Amino acid sequence: MRKLKIAIVILVFLVLVFGALFYWYESNVDYVGGIKTSFINFSIYPNDNTGTILSELKKGNLISSVNVAYLYIYLQRPLFSFYPGEYRIYKNENLEALINTFNNGPFYKIIEIPSGLRIAEQANVIRNELSVDNPHYKFSTSNFRYIAHTSFRNLYSYNFLTYIPSNGTLEGFLYPGVYNVPLNANAEYIINLELMGFEKNIFSKYTNDLINDPDGLTFYQNMVIASIVRRETLYNSDKPIVANIFIRRYESGIPLGSDATVQYALGFDQSEGKWWRTNITSQDLSINSPYNTRLYKGIPPTPICSPGINSILATFNSKPNNYLFFVAGKNGHLHYARTLAGQNKNIQEYL
Repeated sequence: MRKLKIAIVILVFLVLVFGALFYWYESNVDYVGGIKTSFINFSIYPNDNTGTILSELKKGNLISSVNVAYLYIYLQRPLFSFYPGEYRIYKNENLEALINTFNNGPFYKIIEIPSGLRIAEQANVIRNELSVDNPHYKFSTSNFRYIAHTSFRNLYSYNFLTYIPSNGTLEGFLYPGVYNVPLNANAEYIINLELMGFEKNIFSKYTNDLINDPDGLTFYQNMVIASIVRRETLYNSDKPIVANIFIRRYESGIPLGSDATVQYALGFDQSEGKWWRTNITSQDLSINSPYNTRLYKGIPPTPICSPGINSILATFNSKPNNYLFFVAGKNGHLHYARTLAGQNKNIQEYL
C-alpha cells in the first residue's frame, strides 16, 4: 500500500511538472511581440546562423525565449531554415506566425556584391541571388550590362560620372557592398544603389584627395590602377606598395606588366568556366589589346573591375618604394624586387 501511495505521489508530481512545462512552452509560443507600428523590418544577413537570428529576435522583443524558439522549430518545423533577406514582421505575430513569415521568404533580398568583379560578373551574381524562388523577378542581366556600358549618362547624374571619359563605362564604379534589394528590383534600380554606394563611401568622403592627387594622375587613371591593384593583391598590406609600383612604371614609360589586365582582355574562358583565366599562356600574353599591359605602355582604357575601398585608398595614398617588380607566392603574399634579375630569382624561389 505504501508503494502505491509513493507511485501516486510521483505520478502526480510528474503530471504537475509536465503540465507546468507544457504551459511554459505554450505561453512562450503564443507570446506576441510588442510592435508599436503596423510592421517592422527585420534583416537576416548571409552569415547569420540560427542562434544569432533568434538572439536578435529576443533582443527586439519579438520572441520571449530563444530556447523555446529552438524547441518549437525542432519539434514542429524540423525542415525550416532561415534565408537571408529583409522581412516585414507585423503586429500580433506569435512564434508560429513569425516562423511562417520567415518561411514565406523576404520582402527584400540582402545581396552581397564582392569587390573585384567586372560588370558581367556582377550581373550574374545579382541574377543568381534574386531569381531563386522569386515570383516577382524582373532583373535582366542584359539590361544591366547595357545600362552600365552604354546608357548610364541618360539615367544618372552623380558628380563623379563627369570624370568618366566620353567613351568610358561604369566599369570600376559599381561599388561593391551589401545591399537591400526589393525582390522586384530591375537593373536600373540596382545600378543606382551601387552608384549611390560609390558616392557615399568614396567620392563625397574623399573628393579633395581623389581629385587633387599628388602623383599627378587624373581621378579616372587612379581608378583604373585601383582596379588592377584589386585583382593583383590578396592582402591589404600589399596594396599601397603595388599601387606605387604601377604608378612609377607608368610615369617612367615602362609597361605596367599586369596579368590581370590580360585576363580582362581575354574575357570569359569556356575551358575553365570563369571570367578570370588562371592558366595564362604565352599566346594569351601576346593578345593584341589595349588592355595587354605587357605589350603596351600606359594605363588601360577603363578599370578592369570594381575595386573596394581598400584598393582605392591604397592607390590614392600609395606607399613610395624602390621596387619595380613583384610576384605572388603560393600563399598569396607578394615578393618584391628592384631588378629583373631579382624578379627572376623570386619566381624560381616562390612559384
